[in-house]
Amino acid sequence: MKHIQPYYRFLNEKIEMASTHINGKRVESSWSGSADNLKDFIKLIENAPETLEYIKVTSSTSSFAPSSETFKSPINSSKKRKIIKIVKQMEKEFKSNGDAITSYRFNSYYGAGLSKKHEEDPAYIDYRTKKIDQFNKDMSSGKYGSLD
Repeated sequence: MKHIQPYYRFLNEKIEMASTHINGKRVESSWSGSADNLKDFIKLIENAPETLEYIKVTSSTSSFAPSSETFKSPINSSKKRKIIKIVKQMEKEFKSNGDAITSYRFNSYYGAGLSKKHEEDPAYIDYRTKKIDQFNKDMSSGKYGSLD
């Protein structure tokens, strides 16, 4: 029974569950991951455990230090609906700015399955776009000067 995957995983393979390797074994998260489209990402949010400590949702299109909203445990269906509403609004804002979201990410601050109580980890939601990826690349290359 341990190796049976949820049905939604077989319906659409565009959801990539977060994972890590521990002692040579691949450990996959039961709830965190990424998707390249909104429909699949909403499934991740809907299947999130209610026991997460909190979910921090990016709520602005800024590349540097974007605003966010935090939803504390329990993460019930009402909070999940609010989170989905923010994510949908962000998709519209990014599109109106000419920079569509290329990937949606829902991750634990502690990594995939690294804590003993992974279902109680704090989590965050953020987005990747071409402009954000380019900004990150430019920052790491020193284009804007030293980070010291």
